[in-house]
Amino acid sequence: MTRRLFPDTKRAIGAGTLAALIVIAVEMFGRLGAGAMLWEKAVSVAGAFLFVAVMVVAIRNLGNVVVRHTQSHIGISHAGIIRLGISLIGYQVAVVTALGMLNVGIGQLLVGGALTGVVLGIACQQSLGNLFAGLVLLVSRPFNIGDQIVVHSGALGGPHMGMVLEMGLVYVVLETDDGVVRLPNSAVLAAGVGPRPATDPEPAPQVAPDPAKGLSE
Repeated sequence: MTRRLFPDTKRAIGAGTLAALIVIAVEMFGRLGAGAMLWEKAVSVAGAFLFVAVMVVAIRNLGNVVVRHTQSHIGISHAGIIRLGISLIGYQVAVVTALGMLNVGIGQLLVGGALTGVVLGIACQQSLGNLFAGLVLLVSRPFNIGDQIVVHSGALGGPHMGMVLEMGLVYVVLETDDGVVRLPNSAVLAAGVGPRPATDPEPAPQVAPDPAKGLSE
């Protein structure tokens, strides 16, 4: 029995196939530069813009497909993060491919983008570290929301014991006996994490012997 495809799945497959056909058509019939005929230039320019438009449709529908299949397992917020990553990568591929169709030298653009990325990476090192650590925690799942855990880390002034309230992009939020604590993801990833030990039951109160009872015996 064949499974029915959702509309966004059909649109993602159809748009992706059409984008591939546009690239092939531009490679076969399009040409820019000296000696190119007008219709060849028109094919290259129109193909580049049409390719970007079709890729936008494909990327958006692919993101919807990913969210639908993952939100029940990892939550809607984390599924949205994955969709954002897919969108960023997809749009970059679309722009670079379209520039190639227009014979734009992307080498210098890539070098400039790499230098800009290095500068931003140095400036945002701590934030990016927490972001990537959050993604690692999301994938490895050493603990889940609602778990009672203890985090052993000298850098955090621990140990911290409590229930996991949230696993975000920057912080892991714990509800401890002293209140809500936000721990940076990078520090949690480098720390030792285990289940919170069970609390010892309170000892039964000792009853002092009754002197009168002893004398009566």
